[in-house]
Amino acid sequence: MDCFLKQRGFGAALKAAFVLSLFLGGANAFAEDQPCPFDVPQTDLKVASCVQEGNVNILKLVPRNEPGSTNDFDNLPTYVVSGKNLQDILAVVGIDSARRYNKLIEVPHAEELKEFSDAAPTAKALMKQRGWTLLDMKNVIYPGPDDVEGFSLTCNTLQAETAQGFVVVSQCNTFYEEGVSDLKKLLARITCEPPKSEAFPALNTDSGTIVFNYTKLPENESQDPDDVAIDVDFVNCADGAKKNIAGLPFLAATGAVKAAFLATTKPGAEPELIIIHAVGIRADTGVNYLGDYYTVHVYANAPAGYVRDERLSTYFGNGDDIARDAESEELVYTFPYKTADAIVAKLNSAAYKHWAAGDEVKLTINKKTSIYSSPVLAEVTKMYLINGDSVLQEGAEAGFLKIMFKTPKGKAIRGWVLCGDADGC
Repeated sequence: MDCFLKQRGFGAALKAAFVLSLFLGGANAFAEDQPCPFDVPQTDLKVASCVQEGNVNILKLVPRNEPGSTNDFDNLPTYVVSGKNLQDILAVVGIDSARRYNKLIEVPHAEELKEFSDAAPTAKALMKQRGWTLLDMKNVIYPGPDDVEGFSLTCNTLQAETAQGFVVVSQCNTFYEEGVSDLKKLLARITCEPPKSEAFPALNTDSGTIVFNYTKLPENESQDPDDVAIDVDFVNCADGAKKNIAGLPFLAATGAVKAAFLATTKPGAEPELIIIHAVGIRADTGVNYLGDYYTVHVYANAPAGYVRDERLSTYFGNGDDIARDAESEELVYTFPYKTADAIVAKLNSAAYKHWAAGDEVKLTINKKTSIYSSPVLAEVTKMYLINGDSVLQEGAEAGFLKIMFKTPKGKAIRGWVLCGDADGC
């Protein structure tokens, strides 16, 4: 019986491997009454069916973007078969060359094959993966013109043991570099042991996990031997290697991660890591802060690892709500990016998209507003703009706009105004 499965968008976020991390990550993933209870994110693969045969769960995945293709090779499935007993799983998969390829995957046009043979040791070496045993690997070759070799596939079946039992993955692909890489990422996500993440729940990516853990400060940065900061690290699922992404700021206190998530910030780009960190203000700063002080940090997923995106980190910036005076809770400034929802809403706004694209943006001042020399409320100048003044946006940071205003005499005045005073950012 096919499972009823909901689909929800994750932007252009994660690869197909994330599907399997959801499938295999929970202790109740193999509940007898619900063989595959999970939501399916928008990935390169989608669930075609999810059935239970005895005590074995059979998840069939197919390419998401080929629903209308009449080419049999474009729609070849990937099977993830799991359960408590390995022999039961192997009986369901049924590695059997007579069926071309096994009981679950029958290669197209098997009667036309030029060759169906065991793969060479060099090819098998390419599929070596930590925690996995290669059970079977076949070359599937079709005839080309003049009876030479034509189109070919490589079919793989691999087995691993997880905390929930055993799992076997079976797939046929062209065995190009991208196909091998995608399959190995999928395998890595299945067997990835959840690393320790003390300060905030770990985030899964297509090739590893982002974790948040406490770390002692260097002696020259600490006022107390017990002072700790928060380190953000990436743990590679393939080999367990850990690489530091960043240390979150220690502002006289450890603070807390209020939100951490992956979001697409540019069309067609890999999702970036966005972290909101907050710390209570203990000292008298001369500013009437009301609540926690927030800092937003953005990291791009580069080939060498996650690297800080200074431009976007500056755009969201840092700050706190500010009261009019020490005796009042009337706010004169509200830091706008305290939550993931606020940041995601901004990423989807027209104002952000214009800023990200570097478009020229003209705005109209909607009331008498002060001009600041920087995006700091305390750095107000004696200059101001009035309702109806037209300004050119030159930047944005933490709820402020950097603007240029031309006087009737042609003089350019630059400074910062609050976003709400210009219906901008």
